[in-house]
Amino acid sequence: MHYLKQAYKNGELEFFGSQTAIGSKNRFQEFLASLYRKEWYIYCKRPFATPAAVIEYLGRYTHRVAISNNRIVSTDAGKVCFRWRDYKDKNKWKVMELESDEFIRRFLMHICPRDL
Repeated sequence: MHYLKQAYKNGELEFFGSQTAIGSKNRFQEFLASLYRKEWYIYCKRPFATPAAVIEYLGRYTHRVAISNNRIVSTDAGKVCFRWRDYKDKNKWKVMELESDEFIRRFLMHICPRDL
């Protein structure tokens, strides 16, 4: 948030389309306030090697769902079983079982909010 505010102050941000209204000082302050009210889930990993790798990564997030149907093993008695890759354990595929509401909560964390 610090760097976002600094970039705005330095005139380094450009706003297009439906976001142009945020360019005014008051609206930008309102926008920042809304960001501070959100609960953020941060996941950090090593930087990408090239800009092309960044585009490929973002493409996976914007044009696919969080989990494909073929990874879901079963949905029985209020539980969801699915396969996942454990990168910390030599990329082994494992099966996880979650309560349905926890599975849905985790799934929804991968959907971008409409207002961003």
